[in-house]
Amino acid sequence: MLRQYPVLVRLTIILLFIILVIYSLIQAKHILYPIALSVLFSYLLYPLAAFFEYKLKFPRVLAVLIPVLLFLSVISGALYIFITQIQSFVHDNEIKEQAVHNILFIQAVIEGKYNVSPEDQSNWIAQSIREFFENEGQIKSIILWAAGAVEALLFIPIFTFFMLLFRHRAETFAHKLAQRRHAELAEKVIKQISKVTIKYISGVSYVVLILAVLHSTALSIIGIKYALVLGILTASFSFIPYFGTIVSGIVPVLFTLIANSNPYLAIVVAIYYIGITLIDHNILTPSIVGGKVHLNPFITILSIIIGAAIWGIPGMIIVVPFMGVVKIICDNVESLKPFGYILGVDKHGLSINKIARFFMKKNDNM
Repeated sequence: MLRQYPVLVRLTIILLFIILVIYSLIQAKHILYPIALSVLFSYLLYPLAAFFEYKLKFPRVLAVLIPVLLFLSVISGALYIFITQIQSFVHDNEIKEQAVHNILFIQAVIEGKYNVSPEDQSNWIAQSIREFFENEGQIKSIILWAAGAVEALLFIPIFTFFMLLFRHRAETFAHKLAQRRHAELAEKVIKQISKVTIKYISGVSYVVLILAVLHSTALSIIGIKYALVLGILTASFSFIPYFGTIVSGIVPVLFTLIANSNPYLAIVVAIYYIGITLIDHNILTPSIVGGKVHLNPFITILSIIIGAAIWGIPGMIIVVPFMGVVKIICDNVESLKPFGYILGVDKHGLSINKIARFFMKKNDNM
């Protein structure tokens, strides 16, 4: 239909459509991102729901309700641990005294290097805080973010329950849209989307669980207080591909630097997180998650940036499986295959294993 118009007009219409979609996504994000997260959680819980329903022959309502309640129990347990640890931290006078001592030391170092007195530093910090709270836009953003977080916590379990309960209706709806002439293609696409999404979400969850154990154990061995809460918190960053693991070490390093009497421990913590990031990116995530969505790394990073701009942190979590779904659709629709190609990665491309084999062959020849 658009082909009857000149190229410039067609491009303008497409650009306006993209702008309208992005604007709508931003404006409706507090409604849409809980639904999108619920879709991911429903895929995560589906294997367990299917086990209760098909293997143990539970009624569907009960088979769906049990995984959702188990999921809520795990989240509640993690939140309880987190809140308990935060309360202990707030009432820890030793940490407070050490933090004050370290901050005064840092201020003295800044004064010696840059000739800025501690009073001026404190005034600058107080002024920055005052300006932040006087900025109505930032206060409004914080309130909206808090409201969105509460809304998500309330509605995600409910949405997840109903999505699992009525999952066959969604599949039937897709088949009805496809009609008879596209029934086979619709069935193929639905199966691929389900398979890839389940593997990706479960794989990422396993990685986060493993990292939580590794971080908590390593920080305890190093001698960092509140290792459990720091381990869980920093492991949760790994739900965000690429960027999550890279920035996860900032929190424990700053905490160690401010709240510990030995500043060299912060260096040890930093070295640990750099090492675990390399292991995660090159061994852990490729082995468990692998190339489940088969996305080009450049497209993945670009998608995460765009997701962050539109929906913030939820957008960064949602965008990769969403792009994986888009790629599956493009790969199976003839007219969209060029887009699937640009989104994907060459199966014969460069990988860590191939690099290792290349150097091993070089050594054998020598």
